[in-house]
Amino acid sequence: MRIRAEGCRFRHNGAMIALTKLFGMLLMPLGLVWLGLWGAALWAFRRRARGLGLALVGLALALAVAGNVQAGHALMARLESGIQPYSPEDAPLEALFVLGGGSQVDDQGRPALGDSGDRIVEAARLWHAGRVRWLVASGASHGAGPGSRNLGEETRVLWKGLGIPESAIRVIEEPCIITREEVQAYRRLKAKEGWKRVGLLSSASHLPRAMALARREGLDAVPVASDRRSRVPKFQLWHLVPQSDGLSETQRACWEWLGRRMGR
Repeated sequence: MRIRAEGCRFRHNGAMIALTKLFGMLLMPLGLVWLGLWGAALWAFRRRARGLGLALVGLALALAVAGNVQAGHALMARLESGIQPYSPEDAPLEALFVLGGGSQVDDQGRPALGDSGDRIVEAARLWHAGRVRWLVASGASHGAGPGSRNLGEETRVLWKGLGIPESAIRVIEEPCIITREEVQAYRRLKAKEGWKRVGLLSSASHLPRAMALARREGLDAVPVASDRRSRVPKFQLWHLVPQSDGLSETQRACWEWLGRRMGR
């Protein structure tokens, strides 16, 4: 009886937690916008503005789908499904090209790991494991001038903090704003150094586009993925409300598809 009572209490607490999180999500900015759309749709129908009401319902449903956590991660899973993990049994790499975008700058102007910083850590891990001889960083933001950033130099600083010696790091000097420019710079460096077996490392969701560009530009590289986001979380009651996490993953997936269509 005691066990049964504790089980009922646990289920009760679980239900209360789910309802509390659902209510909390509805009070978040995205949840309030979503509620506002439904409220505006109801107002339109009461005013017999059927066309406006249907448009508002469509917007509410679109926001619900775009901000759904399961939908966002499922889209990422589709992007990442074609990229196999780099196996420790594979032959070592002479160089590993790491696309920019894994760093950010803190309020003191110091480089720090960004949202996609796993690529920087993964490269360091592979070097420490003896799987690669050279680490090559690249990337720039906002072109030249005030406010611009050298992402390759930021990555160099972070690698040195992770125990990578300066002698094992190369940085692409030319400013590469988009992935295609980075791939072109890697191809030239590979030819100059005479490297035969190199890897191209980026977030798993970005790697299909990067590898398509590499093939187009004549860069023969082994794909090395990091930052996998395809694990679809178990459904919870509060997932019915659109959330920033789902919206972020949906937008990231759409960005990759758009970039691939534009060849960038």
